[in-house]
Amino acid sequence: MKKPSLLALVVGLAVALTACSGGSSSPRPVSAYTPVRGATSGGDAVAPAPGVKGGKSYLFRSDRPPVAIRPSSVTLANLVATIPNLGTSGLPSTEHSAALILVEDSPNTPWGTRLSEAQAKIFPAFTANKGMGDWLILVTDVVVHGSQDPVPFTGYRWTRKDVQVYVSCGIPPSGSNDCKGAFFRAANSVVLAAPGYVPRGR
Repeated sequence: MKKPSLLALVVGLAVALTACSGGSSSPRPVSAYTPVRGATSGGDAVAPAPGVKGGKSYLFRSDRPPVAIRPSSVTLANLVATIPNLGTSGLPSTEHSAALILVEDSPNTPWGTRLSEAQAKIFPAFTANKGMGDWLILVTDVVVHGSQDPVPFTGYRWTRKDVQVYVSCGIPPSGSNDCKGAFFRAANSVVLAAPGYVPRGR
């Protein structure tokens, strides 16, 4: 069943959905974020965080560069729009970057299954088209049912070279491998914490 408002509920961000399907819950909105491994230069995107002064909170940079929803972001979001139980939308981003949000709400599959399916399409497509820019940014989350959600929204940023190396190394069809582990460790990343979020096991 289509749920056109899922991402609006999830992120509280007024962006037009390119696609969203599945899921039956109303996940908590994101209101703050804590840098894990950030940077102050390069491509950036507006974080899906409501209630921020000026209406925009950037993931990686403090100089608030101009942003827009880029055609490359829409193309990549549309590429994975038919994956069941996955919500996706382009995010406003700086020039020469593609940015999108992916939210998996698939209680009958192992965590991350739909995200892995989407990433296996997004990374090769980005690599194959230099016109999509020099930076790729993903904000991802898995909606957890029946227990406390142990992992909040997380934003990742890679250079084009990072993505090319990963695609050449080998994207696993599901789960993880050494290539995927190294790729995500190489990312600039930020954790977007929900109100009252208390990390467990960290």
